[in-house]
Amino acid sequence: MDYPAQYDEDTESGSHRFTSIICEQCGHEVRVPVYCGNRFCPICSRPRLSRVRRRIEFMVKNTERKNGYSFKHLTLTVRSEADLPNMLRNLSRSFRRLRQRRMWRNYVDGGAFVFEVTSKDGYFHAHLHCIIFARFIEWSDLLSLWRQVSTGRGVYIQRIPEHQICRYLTKYISKPSGEGADPEDVEGSLAGFRLFSPFGSWYNLSVKFVDEKPGCPICGCQALLPVDIFYRRNDKLSRIYRPSG
Repeated sequence: MDYPAQYDEDTESGSHRFTSIICEQCGHEVRVPVYCGNRFCPICSRPRLSRVRRRIEFMVKNTERKNGYSFKHLTLTVRSEADLPNMLRNLSRSFRRLRQRRMWRNYVDGGAFVFEVTSKDGYFHAHLHCIIFARFIEWSDLLSLWRQVSTGRGVYIQRIPEHQICRYLTKYISKPSGEGADPEDVEGSLAGFRLFSPFGSWYNLSVKFVDEKPGCPICGCQALLPVDIFYRRNDKLSRIYRPSG
């Protein structure tokens, strides 16, 4: 007997491919979206976003607290361009140069960044949204430093409560294209870029993170099998152990 490993299903975002996994212990079946190749797909990006959330929560929880340091929300902008891929490369290189500056290393312990892209009148505006764990930095000093390493247009920095950090970062991972920007243009231009990048002490914490293995939502068992393998194996076992008449 054939058991389909994958199947199409209508969703609010259109037709999408799914598969199922089955718990060996209780037989509960869970439908799982099959990755479609679009990193921003609202259906198959959910499991990835859940993993990123757990990683961010781990890093926030395990950040070594230091006197005079706090979590801050930092936005870095550059001059708008018509060539989005080139703009993203320049923005990424500029931020790398910023992190190499002595002043940055003296004030910032670690953090993470994500991209956002908006568009207006045929020009793209890419900027970085960052969470940093840092000492107090004079806004004017930070702006001056950013303009030394980039075509910097502006800097925004403000303290952020710990409970808002995860939500703030992940909303841009799932939708980096903002007002006026074509999602397909943004998706293609971001190919090859990490959507979420830790740095400094957060990079070291990220390496130490071990994600929890998913289990059955009913019984908690972690022995989950793809539906076709589950039924084929059970069919084989039933033939082997079928009582003789």
